[in-house]
Amino acid sequence: MSKRTEQISELLRQEINRVLVRDFESPIGSLVSVSEVTVSPDLKNATAFLSIIPSNKIGTVLQVIQKFTGHVQKSVNQNLKLRFVPKIHWDLDERDLKYKVIDEALKQE
Repeated sequence: MSKRTEQISELLRQEINRVLVRDFESPIGSLVSVSEVTVSPDLKNATAFLSIIPSNKIGTVLQVIQKFTGHVQKSVNQNLKLRFVPKIHWDLDERDLKYKVIDEALKQE
């Protein structure tokens, strides 16, 4: 990843989190944050990896956030001073789930 894509990834992560904190109403009993953003080399697409707690709310939160994508994209477009703002896509950050499985396995031993 180039220095430029790393910088844009971090800018996007910060701005998307800002929009989520300010405007997004997550389903009751859930917490959502963007743990990482990856940007394609051509800077046209970005994938925001979501960390969702608790894990039993993942499906509900993903449905709600898909409907919220237009608002997030519009806010990011307005607030970031870039020639081209990447199109935002969502994905689940599965690292937390993997850590949870490992933690549970270690507790059972």
